[in-house]
Amino acid sequence: MLSPRHLAAIAILGGLVLAVLGVLSLTGAVSPAAALAAAAFLLALSALAFLVLTVRRLDGKAHRIDLRVKKIENGLTQSATGLKRIESRIDRLSAAVEESATRRNEDLSAILASLGEDRVNAMTHAEEVAELRAALRELREERV
Repeated sequence: MLSPRHLAAIAILGGLVLAVLGVLSLTGAVSPAAALAAAAFLLALSALAFLVLTVRRLDGKAHRIDLRVKKIENGLTQSATGLKRIESRIDRLSAAVEESATRRNEDLSAILASLGEDRVNAMTHAEEVAELRAALRELREERV
């Protein structure tokens, strides 16, 4: 809409034009019918100008809104692209974590199996050592 100053200026100008038409009509320079027709024409012309200004202002607002929407859409597109990249990285990382977990489980299984074998071997060695000690005791007793 127009500012109050612009509206006041238009109202004053319109009043002056009507006053001039009235003076011309009273002095006989213009017939009263022609003065009324000119006043009606000027009123229609000012209404048309007002509508044109209003439409231009609304068009400007619509254009600014359209620019904002395009800017936001561009930002959303960039965000979506960034999210897709992050999602692919997360997929790669989760696959690497799963692979690492699988390797760790295999390593733990191998370590536990190795420990079990060592324990069995240690028990066998302990039995052999116990047998050797018993044999040494017997040899000592025989010497004495």
